[in-house]
Amino acid sequence: MAQCTAPGWASLNGGVTGGGSATPTVVTNYTELKGALTSLTVKVVHVSGTIVIPSGGRIFLQDQSNKTIYGLPGSKLVSNDLTKDGSGILYIKRCSNILFRNMTLEGPGAYDTDGWDNMTIDNSTNVWVDHCEFQDGMDGNFDIKNAADYISVTWCKFIYNKAPIPGGPGGSNDHRFSDLFGSGDAATTDRGKLRVTMQNCWWAQGCKARMPRVRYGKVHIVNSLFSSTVAAQCIMAGFESDLLVERNVFENVKSPIDKMDGTFTAVTTRGNIFTNTVGDTTGRGTAFTPPYILPAIPAVNVKSKVMAGAGATLTSPSCSTVTTASARSIGVESEQPAYREQALSVSPNPAKDNATITIALNKGEQAAVMIYDGQGNLVDTFNTHKATVTGTQQVNYAIGSKRAGIYTVIVINSKGTKTTFKLLVE
Repeated sequence: MAQCTAPGWASLNGGVTGGGSATPTVVTNYTELKGALTSLTVKVVHVSGTIVIPSGGRIFLQDQSNKTIYGLPGSKLVSNDLTKDGSGILYIKRCSNILFRNMTLEGPGAYDTDGWDNMTIDNSTNVWVDHCEFQDGMDGNFDIKNAADYISVTWCKFIYNKAPIPGGPGGSNDHRFSDLFGSGDAATTDRGKLRVTMQNCWWAQGCKARMPRVRYGKVHIVNSLFSSTVAAQCIMAGFESDLLVERNVFENVKSPIDKMDGTFTAVTTRGNIFTNTVGDTTGRGTAFTPPYILPAIPAVNVKSKVMAGAGATLTSPSCSTVTTASARSIGVESEQPAYREQALSVSPNPAKDNATITIALNKGEQAAVMIYDGQGNLVDTFNTHKATVTGTQQVNYAIGSKRAGIYTVIVINSKGTKTTFKLLVE
């Protein structure tokens, strides 16, 4: 777990390491789950079996940092409550460096009472949600709001298996509205925040709208699949939203790109595939340029890979269970030439004051270099090293006053190849 590397926005501002290599606390019931999540000393939580959230038992993970919550295979958190105040599963507030992986969260079905979502991220930074499945959220599946920032959502599945429940006081008889980023146009503190990357996600059958609906945020949606035949709107560009939408697949949906009332900042679309869709597929304006390297695959390969891998499909908390597809880098540069495998060496090793990290790159290729200590904490990063010529590139690493011990050097090149090396600091 300590060597998992968050992609996209969550890789910046210190990255996400979660609880690192701390000994996991395994929870099997609601009391244990709430105790572990609200504890400041428990850093890694493993969820086992099906845990039912009681009415009004929504769990607040707040004012914490450096924590991992992992769902063991077959585990699930379930809420059956249909009341406004009794609904919801997880609420993350004022937290940083939090990692959710392989979690399944099941709500009672869509019912418009202005209740709570399966998960909400509120005013938190550097959160990575990976390989999770969100089912049948009452108000929604998964929301991000209130100046939350540096968030990455990868390999997640959003689905509604249950029919919508009509007659709620909110007025909508079909509130299968999956994801809302930004709570309202008047929430001006979100301006400059809500930076979110969504990669390899799947909005599956039953999703009606908000995939996601965005206000204010700089949101990068890439290599994702939209296939709900009941979709009325997919990606929704709300007030001052800045959206980069590339290499996704839209099948049998309406309004793939909903520009709403036109008050967005920009929507850039490129390299997407639209099959049997109705409504707008175009962007307008020039979206932000991501300040990170993000390996991505052509849209033609997205459907099969996302359907096979999205959701709580992991069999182990080890990062080695995640297969990185052959990819091209997008974001800092939208297209790259063919790549070759990178070579890496770190010398001298052991080292005391300085070390040289050697990487083989083609001209124009880029590499992100990250150094973790023995506890899994990210201690140094070189996020945008770019080769000006083809050949061997060298990055000088000033060890300085680092404590003696074993460090892990991770290099991810533009192809998406990750190489790790152990560095002994004397």
